[in-house]
Amino acid sequence: MQPTPLAPPVKLPLSLWPTTKFATYCSVLGLSAATFYGAWKYAALWKNVQKWRIDEREAHRRQEEELALLRDVLKKRDAEVQQTKIAVLSNLEEIEGLRKKVADIGRDLEGAKLQNRTLVDRTKTLSARNQLLEAELNRVKGENLQAVDLLRTRTAELKGAQAFLTKADQLSGADVIKLVEGLNAEIMQTAAVLAEELGVEKKDGKETGGGNVAMSGADVDSGAGEAETMEPDDLKEAYARTEEIIGPRMADLLKTTEHHEDPILIQIALQASMAAYTHWIVSSWCFETPEDEHMLSEIYARVRESEEQAVSGRWRQLTRTHLQRMLSQDPDLTSEMADAFASIFVTAGYNKSLMTVHDWILNRFSGQISTVMNLAKRLNKQIGEGVTSCDLEALYIAPDVPYNATTMEDALRTTSARKLENGHDMILCTTDLGLVRAEKISGTTGDWHESVLLRPKVILSSGLASINGNAE
Repeated sequence: MQPTPLAPPVKLPLSLWPTTKFATYCSVLGLSAATFYGAWKYAALWKNVQKWRIDEREAHRRQEEELALLRDVLKKRDAEVQQTKIAVLSNLEEIEGLRKKVADIGRDLEGAKLQNRTLVDRTKTLSARNQLLEAELNRVKGENLQAVDLLRTRTAELKGAQAFLTKADQLSGADVIKLVEGLNAEIMQTAAVLAEELGVEKKDGKETGGGNVAMSGADVDSGAGEAETMEPDDLKEAYARTEEIIGPRMADLLKTTEHHEDPILIQIALQASMAAYTHWIVSSWCFETPEDEHMLSEIYARVRESEEQAVSGRWRQLTRTHLQRMLSQDPDLTSEMADAFASIFVTAGYNKSLMTVHDWILNRFSGQISTVMNLAKRLNKQIGEGVTSCDLEALYIAPDVPYNATTMEDALRTTSARKLENGHDMILCTTDLGLVRAEKISGTTGDWHESVLLRPKVILSSGLASINGNAE
């Protein structure tokens, strides 16, 4: 703080000065006053000077403090400036790097723009090509759908063709042979039981065959203890039916031969009738009338001649399957077989009506007869529907055919080999069915390869004569 300057002395005009004494007094007084004033002024001045010094020192101290503070601040500012410079330099370097990056990015951007323009052009080209490809794809899809539809159609046709062309059989020839042998065994057993159960007494010599009949308990069951009188029409009908089933020679032997001691001829006749009847069952298409059977057989013969074996076999399989499914109910084959048995027994000498014998046979032997019929129907199904690679047929030899040892077997085995080889003997009837295999030769019309898998057993005239002890 600066000291306050002293005021200059006051100058009075000379006219104002008093007299000398007074003037001296006044001078002394004035001098005293001036001195006092001067002292006071000096004291005041000194005080002011001291105060100024103090203030100056204080100000100087404060200035020093401020200066130190400013120096610190300046140092900090210098440090900050230095840091700022460093930061600025760093920022400048970063900016320079960023500028380079921007320049690079700019160049990349230009390249990208150029590439983008190229890609846009490429996209336009690809879009145009894509449209063409979509049109082509739609066309191909349409063709593919048509191809799929055609494939489905051809697949369905192929499945149908495969169903016809498959040669897979459900059973072998050996299996079928076993079935035929089982049927023959059941036929022989049933015939033997029937012949033993129904014993015929000695004939009385009448042509009507009016012998007595022993029915082994049947009379007790029916309450008929006496022989019934047979109507002539029954015998004629029975003989005609027997002749139709087992042949005229066998029917005549059955009618004229005595059976009371040995019913072997009756057993043979029963076997022959069952062989003939089961042969029809095994070979039947649908167990209908002969006209229907003949028509179906004719159709199948045409198919066999013109088509390959696989096709004709499959046709037979499908036809038999569906024809037999169409039957409203199973035919009463057991009753028809019992009717044939009744005709044979009446022809052999029973003096009872056909209806009586028929009913009695059904009551006593329907189970055994049904077993034979079921075996025959099973064989019909197996060889008709289970085998398509060839034709397996039950082999039955009709009466009055010359014997052939290659395709037949003598059931009684009593005829000499020389006579059999020469074919001089004739067949009376067939008692056991055989089995023949026929397969069409591929690429031919009506040419077949046939082989006998199981020879049928037949009864010869000479063999039967040797058993009965008399010549025919």
